[in-house]
Amino acid sequence: MNLPFEAEPIHPRHTRRLQGIFASAGKNAWCYYAPFLCCFSLAPAREVFVAEHDGALWLPVRRVDRSGRVRFDLVVPPIPLSTEPLVAVLNRMRSINEGRYPRILWVDEADRRHLPPDRLEVRFKSREYLYDPSRVAAAAGRPYRDLRKKLRRFRRGADPIFRVMTPADITPCQALLRHWRKRQGRKRDFLLDWGYTRSALSMFGQWTSEELQGWCVELEGRIAAFAIAGRMHARLANFFIAKTDPDVRGLSEYLRMEVYRVLTDFDLVNDAGDLGLRGLRQHKRKFRPVELIPVYSASFSD
Repeated sequence: MNLPFEAEPIHPRHTRRLQGIFASAGKNAWCYYAPFLCCFSLAPAREVFVAEHDGALWLPVRRVDRSGRVRFDLVVPPIPLSTEPLVAVLNRMRSINEGRYPRILWVDEADRRHLPPDRLEVRFKSREYLYDPSRVAAAAGRPYRDLRKKLRRFRRGADPIFRVMTPADITPCQALLRHWRKRQGRKRDFLLDWGYTRSALSMFGQWTSEELQGWCVELEGRIAAFAIAGRMHARLANFFIAKTDPDVRGLSEYLRMEVYRVLTDFDLVNDAGDLGLRGLRQHKRKFRPVELIPVYSASFSD
């Protein structure tokens, strides 16, 4: 690999160990959901590795472009974060990258405060939505009035069946994902979402139900929506994936509401950001987040 430490490709078997480390470090950002990191790794074009070096956990990512050029970055800062080893590793990556500056793809607020400002340029990336699932499930009071109306309209015109996803559902879920991409996904830069969603479906059976669980919505005998979520730590769940038939109005709200009802054993759910899209931002605000947490990226420099 040419890195200053031994590393192995990330695999679902790393999930329990990684989530234990992330929980001990108090990591709440959406990217710290270990199944996402596995699905983000799409070898050979993009591959995430797991390594121990200088008493820290490192998650480098290797990209290979169409001409065969290799580029290394870090998915997140090392845990625990120490400036001297970080700068040394980034310098080594720059050498491998033929002078191109390596990046850290996701940086949370706690790590941002400890990055060396003379060596790393930090940029705001997004704000992630944290919800109280019990509050969402209750949907009580004036703040949820519009959401309740939307759900009532949907139920009047449909007879949905919300249930746990099984291995037999993977093929129809993949077909729904292709339909979604054809109708919706190509309007914007959804390549990241498309790739890891497809990977999550193909790898679905490789995690325990505590680590990752899926649900489907049936309408008139067909799969019209699916969602995947899982535990990050004792208090926090990750709403990993939600995909619905874009031709069915109100289905997205129904799917999210049903998943939040399942997740009420958790204090909080991280439902990621809004990609800077006005429609998605409005949709997520309907569920009344209790907190928005900033996430950044960082670029190494001289």
